[in-house]
Amino acid sequence: MTDPRIRLLVVDDSNFVRIALRKMLEPASDIEIVGEARNGAEALRLSRKLKPHVVAMDLNMPIMDGIEAVQAIAAEKGPPCIMVSNETSEGAAATIRALETGAVDFVCKNSSFITFDMASIERQLTEKVRHWGRWRMALTGEAVGTPTPTPVVEHLAAPRSVARGHPPDLIVVGVSTGGPVALAELLGALGALPCPLVVAQHMPASFTAGFAASLARSLGRPVVEGGDGAVLGPGTVTILRGGGDWIVRRPASGRFSLHAADPAETIYHPSADRLFRSAAEAAESPVAVVLTGMGEDGSTGAAAFAERRFPVLVQEPATCAVDGMPKAAIRAGVATEVLPVAGIARKLNALFSLA
Repeated sequence: MTDPRIRLLVVDDSNFVRIALRKMLEPASDIEIVGEARNGAEALRLSRKLKPHVVAMDLNMPIMDGIEAVQAIAAEKGPPCIMVSNETSEGAAATIRALETGAVDFVCKNSSFITFDMASIERQLTEKVRHWGRWRMALTGEAVGTPTPTPVVEHLAAPRSVARGHPPDLIVVGVSTGGPVALAELLGALGALPCPLVVAQHMPASFTAGFAASLARSLGRPVVEGGDGAVLGPGTVTILRGGGDWIVRRPASGRFSLHAADPAETIYHPSADRLFRSAAEAAESPVAVVLTGMGEDGSTGAAAFAERRFPVLVQEPATCAVDGMPKAAIRAGVATEVLPVAGIARKLNALFSLA
């Protein structure tokens, strides 16, 4: 008996975009597009009727837009919604609002679907539909052909020891899918930052400035986008500019600064691995944090922390929107502690108080 296919509902007011998305997903034999909607109101009606496992949701539509539709579907505990948004400042701001209010993930498209990398869109969309479709099928009790996740305690043989006695002089965070919610929780629970905190959040270049501004407004603390040459000051949270990779250096002046690096050979940018490796070299007592995210970014870079006995705090996989990054760090044996987000915040606050 074969496993059931992932049922997908496509929502976009453009007939051309709906056709393009259908063509992208046709090669995936485990995904079936069960319906198409032209606006959020139709999406809500078809979500109730067709019971899809995943919804690919446009943002700007007549009658009911994507954000309103996501909120309504989430309120009914309906299927996870992946936003398919334009890579513009307006699209970025709206996508961030959607992620903060119920959407689980996003894929960027160019408004014309001509100048954007179609292969990249297809790869990301297929991967994310599969992930969230299987998640939904597991939640509803449908067969998915994948084993039950192993409890994290079986992955973590023994936490490695760390050097102790010094407060952090730099905190670096790697995060991807589920980041807006996890970061808001983490940063909101932290006290005053005695050192810089730098975040590698996987996002396009047009998204990170708006994301930083949104966090600053909601948290009431300094959150900025950082790029080449940016100086990292104590008390400030810096979101690395999206789309590229960045490293930390500490010149003779003693102040940390950001510098552009050659892009890593991965679809995920900014690279947490690149950030972590540079932080382990530049700082005297850094702390790495690995939060929710798809893929394995961060585990290789955290190995540089393990070599120097610096702490690596990893989010408990069961509390993640997507547990790929935390599980990779745990499997690699680089985690010093595995905690929920609130526990990571408490641990950092305790480290800040070290004399």
